[in-house]
Amino acid sequence: MLRLLRHALIQLAAGVLAWLWVAPLAAPAAWALLAAGFAFGFALVSRVPSPGRWLHLAFWPLASLALSAGLPPWAYLVALIVTVGLGRNALYERVPLYRSNQRVAERLAELLPQGATLLEAGCGDARLALTLSRLRPDLVITGVENAWLTWSWAKWRWLYAGRPANVTIRFGSLWRERWGGYQAVYVFLSPAPMPRVWQQFRQDAAPGALLISNSFTVPGVPADQTLPLGGPRQQALYLWRHPHGAC
Repeated sequence: MLRLLRHALIQLAAGVLAWLWVAPLAAPAAWALLAAGFAFGFALVSRVPSPGRWLHLAFWPLASLALSAGLPPWAYLVALIVTVGLGRNALYERVPLYRSNQRVAERLAELLPQGATLLEAGCGDARLALTLSRLRPDLVITGVENAWLTWSWAKWRWLYAGRPANVTIRFGSLWRERWGGYQAVYVFLSPAPMPRVWQQFRQDAAPGALLISNSFTVPGVPADQTLPLGGPRQQALYLWRHPHGAC
């Protein structure tokens, strides 16, 4: 809640400050661009993570364009529902919607032991879970997602794939899931929640379980193993064995 309030105050302050130089009714485009610049500056000073800064930059220009387009009132409601439905975690957890690529699925298929149980904590659209289930039908994969529109997308993809029996897609919070029931936990989140991920893994995971993080490390905790991915964005998988140091 405090995070949302901070974002709202940034936009409000930017809009009011821009109003001191440009009247929004007289020159809406110029006012929106000036407000966007102020919002971006406030986001930088407030240390808002990178995706959030660009959203702050885009907010007033997009709002100005929408108003000038004369969209009906229900269009704004639909936009709000879609934004919250897809981007809930970006708003509350500072976790954008990332999609694991084919190389990640191939690496996991090589890594995981026969019949392993895998939790994808934050499964997005289930792209990874479904790809991995085809590569390794022996795996038992559970994907958990708490953005309702993203979860609906994942569920539809699971149905379209023929309801693979070794994949379960659940709506829920990764923090409320029992991590101790899995031999491996895979995350592709952002730097922000990684300390909490590590704490949960240490407290809940079973002895010998693996924590696998795509691209993001745990601050101050060197990975037991690193598997290069070779991509410009998804560069490596970082592995920790429970208890730490057992790899």
